[in-house]
Amino acid sequence: MSFSATVLNVLIASPSDVPEEREAITESLYEWNALNSQTTGFVLLPVRWESHSAPTMGDRPQGIINNQVVRNCDMLIGAFWTRLGSPTGVEESGTVEEIKWFLKQQKPVMLYYSKKQVDLDLIDTQQLEKLKEFKKSIRDKGIQEQYTNVDELKMKLSRQLTIVLREVSVNTVVDVKA
Repeated sequence: MSFSATVLNVLIASPSDVPEEREAITESLYEWNALNSQTTGFVLLPVRWESHSAPTMGDRPQGIINNQVVRNCDMLIGAFWTRLGSPTGVEESGTVEEIKWFLKQQKPVMLYYSKKQVDLDLIDTQQLEKLKEFKKSIRDKGIQEQYTNVDELKMKLSRQLTIVLREVSVNTVVDVKA
C-alpha cells in the first residue's frame, strides 16, 4: 500500500579504510525504512559519492562532489577506523570537509569510530594521528559513538537513527508553524 513520506537524503561519509561499514550503513538505512518509514513518514535514502556523482571537470574533485552530492543531502553518517582521508586543498580530507559543511548548515551528523583490532605494521601512523586530532577537535560539537564490529555498528545505528529522526521531526513541525 502506498503512503506519503518525506525522503531524507543521507550522505554516507568515510575515508577508504571502512568499506564494510559503508555497506553496513546502507543496509541499516534500508532496514530502518522497512521497519519505520510508514509510521514515521520518513524514508532514508542512502547517498554515496560513488553512486550519486558523475565525472566532470572544472573544479577540484571534492568541490564537484560537494556540488553534485553533499549539498543535496539532509544528514550525514560518517565512519572512521585508522584513516582521516586525503587532503582536498580546503580541508584535511573529503570526509572532514563534508562533516564541517553539515555542521555549518546545522544538519544532523552522526559519527562512528571503529575500535577493531589493527595491525600497526599495516597502517599509516600519520593518518591515525590526524584522525585522533580531528576527533579531539570536534569533541565539543556533540556526541560521537564507537563500535567494535560491523554488527554492533548496525545495532547502534538502528536505534540511534530513531532518536535523531525524532529531533528532525520536532524541528520540521516547528519550522512549519513558524
